[in-house]
Amino acid sequence: MATNKKGKKISNRLLSLLGIEFEQAKGNETTLMSDAQITSGQGLVLPETLLKRYNIQRMLGFGGYGSVFLARDIIIGRLVALKVLNTDLKAHQVIYEHFIQEARIAGQLDHENIVIIYNVEEHPNCACIVMEYLAEGNLAMRIADKEEFSEKDAIGIIYGILEGLAAAHKMKVIHRDIKPENILFDPKGRPKISDFGIAHLPKDEGGVVGPGEYNPVGTPSYMAPEQLQGSEDIDNRADLYSTGAILYEMLTHCRLHKVPKGMSFNDILKLIKETKYTPVRELNPSVSEELEEILDKMLVFDRDARYSSPNEVMAHLDGLLEKLDQETKQDQYQGQLFTSSEALLEDVMRLLLVDGVMSPAERREVNKRAERLKVSPEKARAMENKIRSEMSLPTLEVLEEYQAAVTVMAGDGQLSDQEKEYLKKASDRLGIQDMERQMIENDAIEQFKKGKGNEDS
Repeated sequence: MATNKKGKKISNRLLSLLGIEFEQAKGNETTLMSDAQITSGQGLVLPETLLKRYNIQRMLGFGGYGSVFLARDIIIGRLVALKVLNTDLKAHQVIYEHFIQEARIAGQLDHENIVIIYNVEEHPNCACIVMEYLAEGNLAMRIADKEEFSEKDAIGIIYGILEGLAAAHKMKVIHRDIKPENILFDPKGRPKISDFGIAHLPKDEGGVVGPGEYNPVGTPSYMAPEQLQGSEDIDNRADLYSTGAILYEMLTHCRLHKVPKGMSFNDILKLIKETKYTPVRELNPSVSEELEEILDKMLVFDRDARYSSPNEVMAHLDGLLEKLDQETKQDQYQGQLFTSSEALLEDVMRLLLVDGVMSPAERREVNKRAERLKVSPEKARAMENKIRSEMSLPTLEVLEEYQAAVTVMAGDGQLSDQEKEYLKKASDRLGIQDMERQMIENDAIEQFKKGKGNEDS
């Protein structure tokens, strides 16, 4: 979480949603990154020919092998993510071949649950993968922000990951690094698998099998036991184990195993073998017994006792989803129609949203009316989000996260031109109308002034 100079917090997921880069400065002050910091790429120099095609806007991240930039394709006009291999690594043949293999694998996997690869750019001292840019953040951000995942929502995300893995496994591709950071979300909320950088493809299928290919690779907290052993016959069941570790973390907000930093792969393997993870229902009693059984079978130490394929897991999840749907329908039937109080509140909401906009002041009035009518805040939110969905309007969660960003930026009672520009772009991306955007910005400044007035008095 980033904080501004007045101590107000803004979520990691929101930073990604808004497409705004922040850095931690002295104390708790949060400042916008300068243009030089945004485009420097930690000293990485991009070829001039690449810069003629792509307008680099900011760096999204960097690691040992390279950096990822947000850029605009000047010819087509769309935003893309550029994954650039570090210049000094291009000379390492195996690393370079794996980098190109990543693009080839993802490029051939035409599936809605896998990040789209548009192109590969190769230059004398540079290699670059051009891929779709997803501004909605990754699963690690949602977990870090303590987002609550209902059983059905968690299954939905895992189901999408399994769909993507099924497509990859069909091509004999083992991802080997399934973890929350590598699960991105598109504007429709669909999970998409990214980063096939250490994926394994058999040599007879055209894969790169170089020295040390079967050494333990991946992220220890999510690696299957056979990965930690460096098994040469690793198969799709390793990815199923990693997916189970993600599901466990979503449901409990705890890692499957607490792996100390610096622990060797052999010691981690011994830890996993000798230490049973805490049962998911012990940490989250709301999880059904059926889902716990499915999860436990994904996480069996002996892979022969695990599910054999993503399709087998999905078949069991289908049965559970059908049961959950039936329970939901039964609940809806038992409390079938809104009470008269709820119906009245819904009428008020529809009236206020007739032009697609509800001002912050109007929403405060709706909340007061809901309290008077004894409609719970949770029920009132669900009602308004239902109406918003019918009208194809941004959800309350999107508006509140946007309002949080405005509050952070207006922490001194005003918005700079640069901040207004960021917010305008963000509101356009989130589908927030100009009128509503201006209302939210004005309200944030007004609330600051009121708070300041109270402090002075």
